[in-house]
Amino acid sequence: MVEEEYFGSLDAEQEIERLDRVAEDRIWTTPQNREIHLTIPPTVYPPREDTDLLASVLHNYDQPRGKNLLEIGCGSGAISLFSAQIGFSVTACDINPFAVASSRNSSLKNDLKITVNEGGPGPLIDGEVSQWAGDKRHDVIIWNLPYLVPAKDSPHLGPLEEAALLDTDQKGLVSRLLMQLNTTTILADGGTVFLLVSRNERSRRIRTTCIREGFAIRSVSVQRLEDGECLEVFALWRPFEQQAKLYETEIDSTNTFLLNSMHPKGSFLQAGRQLAGHGRRGRPWSHEDVAFAGSWVIHDSSSISSPGLLQLQGGLALHEAINSSCPENASVVLKWPNDALLLVKGELRKVGGVLVESSSRGKVTRAILGIGCNVSSTELHKNEYSIATLEEINEGITLPEFERSIQASVASWFEQKSGINDVKKKSFLEYYSEVFGTTLEVLGKPFYRDTEMKFNSIDTEGKMTLLEAPKKLHTIEDGEHVIWSNYDTY
Repeated sequence: MVEEEYFGSLDAEQEIERLDRVAEDRIWTTPQNREIHLTIPPTVYPPREDTDLLASVLHNYDQPRGKNLLEIGCGSGAISLFSAQIGFSVTACDINPFAVASSRNSSLKNDLKITVNEGGPGPLIDGEVSQWAGDKRHDVIIWNLPYLVPAKDSPHLGPLEEAALLDTDQKGLVSRLLMQLNTTTILADGGTVFLLVSRNERSRRIRTTCIREGFAIRSVSVQRLEDGECLEVFALWRPFEQQAKLYETEIDSTNTFLLNSMHPKGSFLQAGRQLAGHGRRGRPWSHEDVAFAGSWVIHDSSSISSPGLLQLQGGLALHEAINSSCPENASVVLKWPNDALLLVKGELRKVGGVLVESSSRGKVTRAILGIGCNVSSTELHKNEYSIATLEEINEGITLPEFERSIQASVASWFEQKSGINDVKKKSFLEYYSEVFGTTLEVLGKPFYRDTEMKFNSIDTEGKMTLLEAPKKLHTIEDGEHVIWSNYDTY
C-alpha cells in the first residue's frame, strides 16, 4: 500500500535533484599509510571512521594473498581497493549504480584490479546471486552494514544515500545474508564474514540471529566515536568446520569418553542417549525423551590459567543457544555459574546444565565441556525434583535445530579460529555479568550459610562475591553453596 512505502514519488524527485551536485575528489589513507585516490559522486557513501575501523581489521588478517574477498555495499570502493592492495582477489557489489561506477573508476585511477557488480542481498530477488557475488567461493566476505534504524515520519535522505545508512528491511539484512550463506556457496569452506555495525537496539539482536542460523560470532574490534556512537566489527564463521563430529546412539558419558580419548581440540561427540550422564558432584543427569547430550574437547595443551571461567563460558553458551531457539518473550535464566533455567507459568525449573571436567597427562591438561539440555519430556515432575523443557516455550522446536544453535554458541566462546583473536577475559566477564545481572530479579535473594546476602560481582576468576550487611564480602566458589529464594533446586 502507498502509505506503507518508506520512499515516495517526492523522494524520487529530490533524488534526481541531488545528482546535480558535483562529484568529490578525495584521498583516503590506508592503515599501511598508503594513499588511495577516490572520485565520489553524489549519493555515494564516502570513507569515514567506520571505513577506517573495517580496514584495520582486514590489515590484521593473516596471509590475504591469493584469497578471494567479497565486499557487499562497497560505496566509494575504498575498502575493496585496499583489500586488493594487500593481496586479496576482490569482488565488490552495491545496489547504488553510482557507487558501482565510482568504484570502477577508482579502480582504474589507482591501477588496482577489482570486479564491481550491481546488486546485493535484500528483500527483493533480482536475478541470480552470482549477478552480484560472482562465481567464486569467497574466503572473506565483508559488509559495513546500514546500521541506522529509520524513524517513522522523520526527515530522511534519498533512496540511494540511505541505502548505505538505513536498514529498512523488516526482516533485517543480517538475516538476508545468513540465508544466502546457508543456501549458496558464496562463502568458501573455512571462510569468515566480517560485519560492521553500530551498537543500537537492532544490532544487539545480531548475535542471537547468527547463533540461531548456525553461525559462530565473535566481536573482533570496537571503536567509540567522539559523538558517543560505538562501532563494532563481528566475525562470523561456520562452527568447528575442520573438527571431527562424532555420534553414538548410546554411550555411558560423552564427557568420560572424550576425556579418555586422543581426539584433538575442537572434536565433538553427541549421544542419542546418554546412559550414565552426570552433573556436578557426580549427580546423575536424567536423559529425557528428547534431549541434547554432547561434549567438546576445549583444551588440550599446557595448564589452564583460569579453569573457573570455563564453567562460566559454557553456561553462557548454553544460555545463548536456548535464547536463540525460543521466542523473544521467553524467560531464560542464567544461574551462576553454569545452569540454565526457564520461568514457565511462574515456576522456575532447570532446563539444562554444563559440566567441565579435566585431567592431566604430564604437562598437558585436557578439558572437556559437556552440555545437557531437555528438549521434550512426558514427565516434568519427578519424585524429588522438577525439570523444564524447551518444548514448553517453543512447541515446534526440534533436536537438530537446538544442536545447530549450541554448536554455534560453543564455537563463539571456545573455538580457536585462524585470523580471529580468542575471547578476552575482560570482555567475557563484562558480558557474563551483564547477562547474569538481568536474571537476578527472577532468581530472587541469595542465601549463603542461611544468611540473606546481596549480589556484589563476578570476580576475575569467575567466582561470585556476595555482600553481607553492612560491609562483609564473601567469595563463593561453588554454586551449590548459594540458595536462591525463587528457585527450589530439589
